[in-house]
Amino acid sequence: MNKVKSVIAIGAALFGCVTFGGVAGAEPASDRHAPLPAATCADYDYVRVTTDRLNVRAGKGTNYDVLKTVYRDDKLSCYPVETGGRYSACGSSNANGWIPIDFRGDVGIDGYVASTCVADM
Repeated sequence: MNKVKSVIAIGAALFGCVTFGGVAGAEPASDRHAPLPAATCADYDYVRVTTDRLNVRAGKGTNYDVLKTVYRDDKLSCYPVETGGRYSACGSSNANGWIPIDFRGDVGIDGYVASTCVADM
C-alpha cells in the first residue's frame, strides 16, 4: 500500500511540473532578450531611442504620416505616454502606447513615437 501511495505521489509531482511549468515557487529563467519596459515620460523629461531607426509620426498610430526618422541613442524631449493605435515593434506585440515628443523645441507636441522603442532617461 505504501508503495502505491509513493507511486501516486511521484506521478502527481511529475504531472504538476509538466502541467504548470516547473517546481512551485521556483524563479523563472531570466530572458536576456526580453524587451525593456515601455517608456512613460511621466516627468515631462526625455526619452532615449533604443532601436536603430524609429519613425516619428504625425499621430498616435502607424497609419499616420512619418514626419522624420530618429536614431539609436537620440535624446527626445517628451510628454507623458498616451494611448493610441496598436502596433508591434521593438520586441513587443499589440502595444498601444505612444510618447508625444517635441523635436522643434517650441514646447509643443510635434509628433509621436512608439513607447516600446524608447526608454525613460
